[in-house]
Amino acid sequence: MCSGRVDPSIVMNAFAHGADGVFIGACLLGECHYTDGNYHAQTRVFVTKKILSFCGIRPDRLEIRFMSSAEGPKFVKFASEFMESVKNVGRLGVAEGLAPEELALKLEVARNALEGKKLRWVTGKKVEFATQGNLYGEVFTEHELGRMFDEIVMDECTIQEIVLRGKEKLVSAEELAAALKTSPHRIVRQLADMHRMGMAEIEKVETRTPLWRVRAEGRPLSATLLCEEIAGPGLTRD
Repeated sequence: MCSGRVDPSIVMNAFAHGADGVFIGACLLGECHYTDGNYHAQTRVFVTKKILSFCGIRPDRLEIRFMSSAEGPKFVKFASEFMESVKNVGRLGVAEGLAPEELALKLEVARNALEGKKLRWVTGKKVEFATQGNLYGEVFTEHELGRMFDEIVMDECTIQEIVLRGKEKLVSAEELAAALKTSPHRIVRQLADMHRMGMAEIEKVETRTPLWRVRAEGRPLSATLLCEEIAGPGLTRD
């Protein structure tokens, strides 16, 4: 199977079922039978590692290595090194200091963020942005793309954690800030964005504290608005 078919959801399902590490073997860059499948696999691993790191899970639990089908010894070497590395890191959740229920929540946050339309769209465009550029022919450096993905990962993971923590109750910005270990100001900004997307609304106010009701889905974003949400009008395509 082409490594380009390895969806991030497969990786997250492996972690959710107790895997301490996930290793992906791919053909050499530039030698993919399907032209660029391994480049897309590399991008998905790049994004998934950022998600894991943001959720407090060690990103070195996921690795991709490139080799040809004739390099059996190299595969054995890469796989053995990875297994030893994961063994040294320790059990998933234990090494991160996450209790089982918190680990389960973080893994669900990561999976939901990776399955979201926004992150899937921009992940699929990374290779294009780095090689062909945007509508205006502007090619983005790895540093620029890295910064863009950092911002998107932070927003998408925060949204998904807010949704999960507010799934069965009303929540306040202060409560969410304490749970996510961030500032109330940032949570308020995120809730305002979610309100604009139809994902959050103030249900009532108690002792001057707004209580929010959140939901997993809101109004669908148009293609143009999605581009602008991600990186401004410069990335808008026909």
